[in-house]
Amino acid sequence: MRTMAGRRRGRPLVAVAGVSALLALISACGGSSSGGGGGGSVEGSKITLSVQAGLVPQFQKYVAAYEKAYPKRKVTVGSLPDDATQYVQQLVTERLGNKLPDVLMNVDYAANPLADGNVTLDIADRLEKGTDGLKGSSFLPQFVGQYRPVSHPEQITGLPVSADSTTLFYNKAVFEKAGVTEYPKATWTWDDLYRVGAEIEQKTGGKYAGLTAPLGTGDQPAVYNPVIHAMGGYVYDPKTKKSGIGQPEAIKAWEMLLKAYGTASPKYSANVAGQPKFEQGQSAMAFSVRAAVPNIKQSLKDDWDAQTMPKLNGKPTVGGGSYGLSISKSSHNQDAAWAFLAWFYSQDGGMKVAQATGQVVPPTQEGVDHGTWRQLPAPPQNEAAFAQDAKDAYLPAALPGSAGTVLSDSVIKAVQQVELQHRSVADAFGDAEKAVNQALQSAK
Repeated sequence: MRTMAGRRRGRPLVAVAGVSALLALISACGGSSSGGGGGGSVEGSKITLSVQAGLVPQFQKYVAAYEKAYPKRKVTVGSLPDDATQYVQQLVTERLGNKLPDVLMNVDYAANPLADGNVTLDIADRLEKGTDGLKGSSFLPQFVGQYRPVSHPEQITGLPVSADSTTLFYNKAVFEKAGVTEYPKATWTWDDLYRVGAEIEQKTGGKYAGLTAPLGTGDQPAVYNPVIHAMGGYVYDPKTKKSGIGQPEAIKAWEMLLKAYGTASPKYSANVAGQPKFEQGQSAMAFSVRAAVPNIKQSLKDDWDAQTMPKLNGKPTVGGGSYGLSISKSSHNQDAAWAFLAWFYSQDGGMKVAQATGQVVPPTQEGVDHGTWRQLPAPPQNEAAFAQDAKDAYLPAALPGSAGTVLSDSVIKAVQQVELQHRSVADAFGDAEKAVNQALQSAK
């Protein structure tokens, strides 16, 4: 499971090596850092909007709806590379050439460097005033928090498109084939998850996985971040600028997560293609996100449903992430760009179109509780699970510079050392922590 916006489209949603250097180039070079400002007429305006290529068809639908509502306003949709590194590089090039679109796709992993590189506009004041009905207080704070730059936390440089949070999916048909009648409940703990997963694995002789491995091939930050947090530990502390993935609390979390391999889940394999797929009916349970629902509904003909993530130490263990929309700092018509965002995030505007896809849980309190996405045909039946997990999602601060890439690589290496080389969890993740902290030192 590669959970967030980039992962579900095959893009590596990790901090990209070299991002900080690329964005530092922007700040170091000449040219206007504040852009064109809010001038220009909204009616009769023409703005540009760029998103990664995989999202272009969907955003063309949004734009068609917007232009139908406002015939005198025009929006041209441009394409950004799906590859994370190329995506940032193109924005860098466009920034240097003063050719950034008025509205651009932002991503949680790139939000900090894009803000520091003068690519994205601070919209906190507009959100505070509720200009055109778009209020910052209406959004789920942890998702908006991903677009608060670490260097300037009072700013907001983007808005999330969806409250993309992990949820437990389960296949009732596989449960029935295993003769197991205990479906996941909202009160489940990780012990319950593993117990039932192991029972299904055992009763089907391994024909079906009880649980798709929570860590996959090793790196699932949307899974391990909230688990480590529930254990009282941390992956990254922005105050001390240190990682704690090798500390005692984190070690307990890793031990619990690794326990799935060979019991509730098949034994570890570095081959992604060889892992059981929930959407192909190969596993009884899996962690996924709302964005995966349309694909699962199309691929899986079995009866299936969703439940909230299991609890640990009485705490929810919901992870998440997002991609969002930002106004470029160099836009010459920021008012028109803002008007598009105000329409896009309204329940009768873009959010209505987005919810109809079945992929989006609006990132607002109102949208989570009363959005039209909750009225779509089943499966899943338990739409309330997505709403609760969106509210409970734990979204940690992004690591600066190339430290995010080092974290990803180090976690995968540590998991493989434990599972394939039988190294101790404490030693493997102790070394992983050292590698990440070295990268964090270099990023200061």
